[in-house]
Amino acid sequence: MKTPTMILLLCLTAPALAGDEANEPPWTGQYKIKPSETERLTAADIVGPDGIVYPNWTRCGVQGGIPQVTVAAKIEDFGGRADDGQDDSAALDRACGAVGQKGGGAVLLGEGTYHLDWPVTVRHDGVVIRGQGPQKTRLIFRYALPPGGVTFFGLEPNERIGKATPITLHCRPAGLETMEILADNQTIHQWARSQHSGNTFATGTTGRTIVGRLPDGRHTLRGIARYKNGTTLQAEIPVVLDSEHIDTRETADWTAAIRFAGKGLVGRPVKLARDGRRGDRTLVLETTADLAPGDCLHIAAPATDRWKKLVRDACTWGRYREYELRIDKVEGQTITASQPLRIDFPTIDGAFVRKVTPIRRCGVEDLYIEQTEDLWISSVLFSHAWNCWARGVTVKKCGRFPVYGSQAKWCEIRDCVFDDAWFKGGGGTAYAGWDSCWDCLMEHVETFKLRHGPLFQWAASGNVIRQSAFHQSDAQWHAGWTHENLIEQCVIESAIGNGGYGYGMWASPPEDTAHGPNGPRNVVYNCDIRSPKTGLWMGGMNENWLILYNRFQAEQGNGVYAKTGSFDHIIRGNVFVLKDPKAALIQLASPDCSGVEILANQLYGGNGKILSGKAAAGTVEGNQIHPLGDAPRPKPTVASIYEWQQERGER
Repeated sequence: MKTPTMILLLCLTAPALAGDEANEPPWTGQYKIKPSETERLTAADIVGPDGIVYPNWTRCGVQGGIPQVTVAAKIEDFGGRADDGQDDSAALDRACGAVGQKGGGAVLLGEGTYHLDWPVTVRHDGVVIRGQGPQKTRLIFRYALPPGGVTFFGLEPNERIGKATPITLHCRPAGLETMEILADNQTIHQWARSQHSGNTFATGTTGRTIVGRLPDGRHTLRGIARYKNGTTLQAEIPVVLDSEHIDTRETADWTAAIRFAGKGLVGRPVKLARDGRRGDRTLVLETTADLAPGDCLHIAAPATDRWKKLVRDACTWGRYREYELRIDKVEGQTITASQPLRIDFPTIDGAFVRKVTPIRRCGVEDLYIEQTEDLWISSVLFSHAWNCWARGVTVKKCGRFPVYGSQAKWCEIRDCVFDDAWFKGGGGTAYAGWDSCWDCLMEHVETFKLRHGPLFQWAASGNVIRQSAFHQSDAQWHAGWTHENLIEQCVIESAIGNGGYGYGMWASPPEDTAHGPNGPRNVVYNCDIRSPKTGLWMGGMNENWLILYNRFQAEQGNGVYAKTGSFDHIIRGNVFVLKDPKAALIQLASPDCSGVEILANQLYGGNGKILSGKAAAGTVEGNQIHPLGDAPRPKPTVASIYEWQQERGER
């Protein structure tokens, strides 16, 4: 029997296999574990009541639960007023800053409608923005471009420009092809539309691009926007270049109407001195000189050529193998982390850790937020945030994402409604889910007319989305080696027309140059999924996904389609209703999709076949075939595997 170390070495040295016709998976699997294989079980595993080994989700969401934060100020104390039609962004910004500087608390908004004509960025721990409920307190975000369509964001005429001063240009997005910033007719920055540009309307640089090129003193900045129809729009602003000026302003961040922003990664990366293995809580580093208990730590393994060849990743950018942890203990070169690793972080790929300074214990509660302009701006964004939350928030017509996490840990989105988005084209927009987030929770959320939801992307792992309903959007593991995430007790009604792909659930394939493959052991448990196309489409490199006790209803296509080294899955206890008379329950489209267990599923309709394709399943037992017709949802012994784990505590 292979030990975990032997399995790790096999994974690190396994050759890449050519094409979809390889007969074996691209590496030796680590995740398909039997409960009796106790020597293979780690702290990252929990044996479920059905005998299946699951990821560990016992540390998920705000640690200790979302607190009831005491009111520390009212927006009226800082000049805000409901229902007067005036801009309240400066008042909200001042209130949040004052409360944060005093150690935190809730900023209370009264009944009525408030307006934000400018984004608000919260940078202090413990700040909560709270209304009286989404039916009573409304925030209308009205930031708009001037009539000329081009403006310099956050700069005043004759403002001093130092090396660190941000120079940001905003331009009308529809049909935008290029943006250019000039200083006295010298180009200092350019942007051009690409595959992932989406509804981009902003670009920028800093004063470093001018200092040294132009003398100190008065100059003119000019912004030029060029459009597909040949139109050119311009704006100018006079500034004063001062090479000695130290810019200490904390300007608002334009990416969200309300952004909770941590400082992010700090200090230098420190390489691992020993491989970080799945299940490890101890990490041996080259040095621990600047680390202490309580520090927040980011761990990453770069997407090296070796790794990309192994997983056949054609995407040339993005985030893949990452996680965040709290340090509990430091002894010599060894640290003990708060949680076990979910994947390997090998030294052969230059795995490293780096300190991160997040914003903590902040939230937004009991509000209605609506955006009035078609600009690529999210409503609420948690960025480098730990233990933050949104609760009781309704978002109407977000510009990009309604409430979203980016590089967040232990955050929650609960009891929210997200209705529609302005832009639903490509480039990343109109999503409900977790992006580069770890151990976060979404619960009791309902969405309408978004592009993708529920969604995980870019190294997201350990996240749970549960007891929520997603109307007119598809579920996605959208990009970047997402792993060990759970979707459970959700209703997903996929549709074509809002930018979704039409599958019930979709996982990006390795040949996708925009997204890359997804990683091991994602779980779908006790959900109800309807779709115009195949119920679950798995693009490849997916190891040991657990598809358990769900109902899939598909108009066309298979119940499950898998290809390109998608292997070792357990597909058990599901109901599949297939209206396509040519479709089998499961299609394994390439021979390397081996080791799949297809157990005790019910097929209604289709072509009457459980399995089709080029691979032989590992086990096919106990499945039943019925004529096309209505079919009840499965009733698993345990309705929620997440709650079952919570009741038993951390392993």
